[in-house]
Amino acid sequence: MSGIVLTTDLSEESQRAFAPVRNLAERADQDVDLVAVFEDLPLEPGTGTPMPVYTDPEEHARAWSARLDELKAEFGPRCRSAKVLRAADVADAVVGYAEEIAAECIAMATHGRSGLRRLLLGSVAEVVTRRSKVPVVLYPPAN
Repeated sequence: MSGIVLTTDLSEESQRAFAPVRNLAERADQDVDLVAVFEDLPLEPGTGTPMPVYTDPEEHARAWSARLDELKAEFGPRCRSAKVLRAADVADAVVGYAEEIAAECIAMATHGRSGLRRLLLGSVAEVVTRRSKVPVVLYPPAN
């Protein structure tokens, strides 16, 4: 299987990549696999301490799946699948999924964090770019 892995954290900001990826998929005659990674063990930024963010992780994961299905329908016929992955490391999950389905590339919007926010929250896009064996297409925020 090949195609484009498009990541989302379900935020409006992450959906900025949808229109250009749809256009890219049409032009390259590729299908898109939409992926959201639900963090199983979220850590408090900067401390590494487990943080109970989700009172009911199973219910939260179901809500993510439902929203991802809506986004798949909105994306259109080029979106072949929508999958919620559960992992402690978002970047590893994205890269692993791309390898698993033999994707041609990974596409994602960046949040544009800098300074202290980037230091504390990290950059999933940066880590995905470093670890991926396929090209990564990044869509930065408009400034």
